[in-house]
Amino acid sequence: MDKYRTLCMILILKVCCSYFCCFLQMGEVCADAVTLNLLREARETVRSSPLGVINTPMIPWCQTTLPMSGSIHIKLENMQRTGSFKIRGVANQFSRRPKGGCFVTMSAGNYGKSFAYALKHYGSKGKVVMPETAPESRAILIQSFGVEVERVPTSSVMSVVNRCVQEDNMTFLHSYDDLDLIAGHARFS
Repeated sequence: MDKYRTLCMILILKVCCSYFCCFLQMGEVCADAVTLNLLREARETVRSSPLGVINTPMIPWCQTTLPMSGSIHIKLENMQRTGSFKIRGVANQFSRRPKGGCFVTMSAGNYGKSFAYALKHYGSKGKVVMPETAPESRAILIQSFGVEVERVPTSSVMSVVNRCVQEDNMTFLHSYDDLDLIAGHARFS
């Protein structure tokens, strides 16, 4: 059963990665780069992360009030400290970056929260560039971790990130197009 679950997780990640590559025109990460060994390494990294990533429970769909039949389970990642599965990817991503660095990312929410949480935990500095269409409450929450937020028009997000990298010597951590992040998002036993 574990081998089956592992193969299913790899297939799901490869499909998701292929989707993003095709529709978001990503260039860095390729679905073929997601390997079983990469996922195993990420699993161990996330398990031992000082960020407090927890092994969240799965419940059968039938325990909800939502109508659906079949053998479907829901993974309760909302129980993570940051409220989403994004902390898994961030734990793996940060483990492979220099400690004490100065980082910049772009996010409208959940990745930004996990990024800010990790920065505070590691004592690093950073900035989240957010589209001005993102909820103000997300910006306030990210700022509560001591992380700077710069809200800009959606069309300017990437140019502001590039400015931070070039002018402020910040290291860019991508919020979706990063192999360490993708591998960390996976969860299998």
